[in-house]
Amino acid sequence: MSAPPAESAGPVPAHATMLIARIARVVRQRFELALEPLGLRQRHVVALSYLRGHGPTAQQVLAERLCMDPSSTVGLLNDLEDHQLVLRRRDRSDRRRALIELTSEGERALADVDRALQCVEDHLLAGLDGGERSQLRDLLAKLGHNEVDWEAAAEG
Repeated sequence: MSAPPAESAGPVPAHATMLIARIARVVRQRFELALEPLGLRQRHVVALSYLRGHGPTAQQVLAERLCMDPSSTVGLLNDLEDHQLVLRRRDRSDRRRALIELTSEGERALADVDRALQCVEDHLLAGLDGGERSQLRDLLAKLGHNEVDWEAAAEG
């Protein structure tokens, strides 16, 4: 059984869209606060997560998948490379192309992110039992079933 609802910040919006937007704002704020001590921002995590899931990726492909323009991608990769979280190297099959890959330090940073985000999730979902959390996740996944690229959607 779930805990009683916490004191409300006002009436619950009549439209689910408004409720989702309100919750998304809170989640994003807490997400950014959790990342701050790690020296990362959401855009860093999105790129690192993409690389963890897809392996070494051409810089142009990464920019496309993250819906970023080339100059913003260069800035993002410079940040990540300066912190030794990614490695940029030339593709042996096409020397004009840069491949981006996650370093072991990048893997460790993502493990830290995973722990920090689990704390955020535990706090946000404290009023839900395990079954309700699972149901919420399933419903959210169902809502996003047409989302092809979760990493790009997270950047939104």
